[in-house]
Amino acid sequence: MHRDEAAARLARQASEALAEMLEHSGAHPSGPDRFDWSSDALDELARAVVTIGEIVERTTARALPTDDDPEEIVQATQELATAIVRRRNSLLAENAAVRLRRARIVPVRRAG
Repeated sequence: MHRDEAAARLARQASEALAEMLEHSGAHPSGPDRFDWSSDALDELARAVVTIGEIVERTTARALPTDDDPEEIVQATQELATAIVRRRNSLLAENAAVRLRRARIVPVRRAG
């Protein structure tokens, strides 16, 4: 059996990068800046999830079809990516609503 050490090393690097991102994610700001801070990261994570599904499909592909359908993995990762993008979009809507409320609030100065 041939072992692909390069593939295992790359997968380990990806896993370590995600673990580092998990540690970093606790430092995000609260309030409306959450969207600005996280939108690009969420987009990239959605793409990463789809890529992981494709890698699993290619890695487990067999010449003869079996009951273990790799397409099931791809479908699941695409659903997760869609959920990530939905979360990003909900932050966008929330951020827009907060900014709109702030724009409507005009300080009133008392004469005096």
